[in-house]
Amino acid sequence: MAALKDDEACMLAIKLLGGFSVPMTLKAVIELGLIDQLLAADGRAITVEELAAGLPCPGKTADMVDRMLRFLASHSVVNCITELGPDGMACRSYAALPVCKWLAGKGAEDSVVPFGRMILHKAFIESWYYMKDAVLDGGTPPFEMAYGLPMFKYLREDESLSMLFNQGMSSLSLIVTKKLVDIYRGFEDISVLVDVGGGDGTTLGIIKGQYKNLRCINYDLPDVIAQAAHIEGQSCPCR
Repeated sequence: MAALKDDEACMLAIKLLGGFSVPMTLKAVIELGLIDQLLAADGRAITVEELAAGLPCPGKTADMVDRMLRFLASHSVVNCITELGPDGMACRSYAALPVCKWLAGKGAEDSVVPFGRMILHKAFIESWYYMKDAVLDGGTPPFEMAYGLPMFKYLREDESLSMLFNQGMSSLSLIVTKKLVDIYRGFEDISVLVDVGGGDGTTLGIIKGQYKNLRCINYDLPDVIAQAAHIEGQSCPCR
């Protein structure tokens, strides 16, 4: 029993240290359009050859696609169906599992992919390498150690990264706030709602859509407000 527990602890240590492999594989599979292909099949399993057919070098990449999806199947992202072919070799096909709904890359409003694009962007990944240095330095944020500027000041100077950040945060706000207004009734008793650090206004927009008479104030930095969507009945002062 002790040996079994030690083996489990060892496997957990390996899993924790290799945990980056799951999001990075997901990133590749999403960017290759494979998740969208599986979702479009509406539950039907698709062979590796079918999935690879739309890629630039299908004959050479089918095995890589198979390996990525087989790995994700072990993490309950997709379902793997294995059959024996005429030559006695294993033939695998894949089908989307429920989590794929939230990993749609195109045309899906309720998707966490924009958030994934943000946190897996090289600019944000780089800051993780400075976590230890931040502690030894006495508390300077890792991002600032990596780039020499506080994160939000850096974003003001990099428009494309700023847009990526806003889209990522907005995608999470959309999902969470839609659930919130279905359950929470506290907004019924107020006339003015201020969202401090409200970003592009996604959260306020959803709440305002449910409570038409509510006056909303999005309180954020001038460059953030400049990218925010206009919402009827909303004021947008800056901080």
